[in-house]
Amino acid sequence: MNPRLSAPAGQSETSIARNSRTNLIRTWAIGAVLAGGACLQAAPPTPIEILQFKPKQEGISASNPKVGEEVGCKVELIKGQDKGSGWLLRDGSGQPLRRFFDTNDDNKTDVRSFYQDGVEIYREIDSNFDGVADQYRWFNAAGSRWGIDANGDGAIDTWQVISPEELSQELVRSLAARDQAKFSALLLNANDLKQMGLTPEKAALWGEKVTGASVRFSQVSGKLPATNLAWLHLELGVPQCLPADQIGSRYDLIRHRRGTVLLELGGKTDWLQTGELVQVGSAWRVVEGPSVGALTEEDPTSTAGTRPFGKLDFDKDPELRKLVEELGTLDRQMAQGNPTPKQHLGRAEQLTKIASKVKAEDRDPWLRQIADSLSSAAQGPNNTGEASAMARLVELANELIKANPGTPLTGYVVFRQLQAEYSLRLMKPGEDFSKVQQDWIGKLNQFVAAYPTADDTADALIQLGMVSEFMAKPNDAKTWYQQVSKNFASKPQAQKAAGAIRRLSSDGQPYSLGGGGLENPGMSFDLSQLRGKAVIVYYWASWNNQTVGDFAKLKLIAESYKSKGVELVTVNCDQTAAEGLALMKRTPIPGIHLHQPGGLEGKLCVEWGLMVLPHVVLVDKDGKVVSGNAQLSTLEDDVNKLSR
Repeated sequence: MNPRLSAPAGQSETSIARNSRTNLIRTWAIGAVLAGGACLQAAPPTPIEILQFKPKQEGISASNPKVGEEVGCKVELIKGQDKGSGWLLRDGSGQPLRRFFDTNDDNKTDVRSFYQDGVEIYREIDSNFDGVADQYRWFNAAGSRWGIDANGDGAIDTWQVISPEELSQELVRSLAARDQAKFSALLLNANDLKQMGLTPEKAALWGEKVTGASVRFSQVSGKLPATNLAWLHLELGVPQCLPADQIGSRYDLIRHRRGTVLLELGGKTDWLQTGELVQVGSAWRVVEGPSVGALTEEDPTSTAGTRPFGKLDFDKDPELRKLVEELGTLDRQMAQGNPTPKQHLGRAEQLTKIASKVKAEDRDPWLRQIADSLSSAAQGPNNTGEASAMARLVELANELIKANPGTPLTGYVVFRQLQAEYSLRLMKPGEDFSKVQQDWIGKLNQFVAAYPTADDTADALIQLGMVSEFMAKPNDAKTWYQQVSKNFASKPQAQKAAGAIRRLSSDGQPYSLGGGGLENPGMSFDLSQLRGKAVIVYYWASWNNQTVGDFAKLKLIAESYKSKGVELVTVNCDQTAAEGLALMKRTPIPGIHLHQPGGLEGKLCVEWGLMVLPHVVLVDKDGKVVSGNAQLSTLEDDVNKLSR
């Protein structure tokens, strides 16, 4: 074996990969990476020898020296903290280019890192030390993917970590290559179903969906061109949380009903629907499979509706290609931090330029994005929104009301205008809060009457119920919630509305609560275990500024009435338990502490119809609700009465 690099001089790793597994193993060995002082006695590999090894996965934009600049690169020995050693290649300015490392001192490279502008973007890992990479990871500007290659053939078999956007990009690559195996790596699999804790019957139903997805992939890939197919942009709605008992699982499930991808097809564009996407662990999965075209307006949940190719013609309008590419660049920049109102306004301007070049019948998705961006720009944090954004949003809504009254698109834009106006009034100093709420009820009433079947009408009805609750009108709130349950039974808002009705009708009724522990996830708690004691149930999240002050009051009450048979149970509604634990450690309070994932869309919040946090429920010694909407200001008096 070559004492410095196993690959023959001048032969790239890509070419070696086409040979036998034995040769693949040999390419991973770097004989100079030895333990202890032996490594110092071996001559290091040259920069050219290291640079001949190329990333196994496509699309890696690692930095490389220009031709002739290799002589200025340097290879240096690096040592692990406890064991392991390797080689780090730097360019002439000292920035890292490659890092090849042996973690277990077996004289074989088991980690290879590639850098862009001095920052690691991609890593190949031989986790079982058999001489072949079996894991691939993307970092920093390259994304967050983590792929597993179980058989070491260089192809990803499944994804341990992948975001919805990255999944949609892989989906397009699999279609372009007509690669069923590549697509299968994105699908919900048997291990996922096991991890979800589904009943056998439910697992079989999910399995049928996945089988249908594979068939759909074959059909769609045959319709799309094999060349000049490229991903441009992904649009997603708000993720939904499906309660565990609804889907027959041990855990709640986070999903996107669909994603809509903008494709380039040889100079033209069209839309691709991903079908349902679900999150299992840290990876998103495809469930239903793709379909080509935009959704039909008649059925916004359908994936069958299609429109012909050619919505955007890049060949006839090169400027349009440039505008779409600039939009993608802007989206990536905004994704790296908290976007400013100015950035949202800039995105709206970019979308407007694109929409002006699109046929009128194909402008719907672009106009919706414009409305979203203008609404976000107008509602800047601390009232820093762009004043012109609100004016432009009103203008867009008025244009659509005049040209297309009552359509889903018009309803979509009008609702965002109303939300932005309401938000700005709430932030305006000196506004009469009661007057703002009364006006908001009037605006929402007008909206649900004008757009009874719009996508946002369910949310409008929910907000009517919420405001009615705030204004101490529980019967009005129930009426609005009942409309949601009746008219939008298939939507997730219907479950939340049903929970709210249950909560508003709960006084004197038995109260059930169960879940896992915040500090001990393996704990199984049920409120019936506290029968014979009065119980304060406090729903909270670390992101709510009111929580810390509430903790101080609750701690005092819990400690004062502990001896009188009063218990405190808190339910943390952060997305992750770690977020709740961090606050709990800073401001500890006694009691039993539960955690439910999914935030306000998690199972416990949906069952109780919680719209805002924090929220307090008071339960008597018989396990019945004393107050389903208890107030912390009067809680001690209420507890004192129960403890007598």
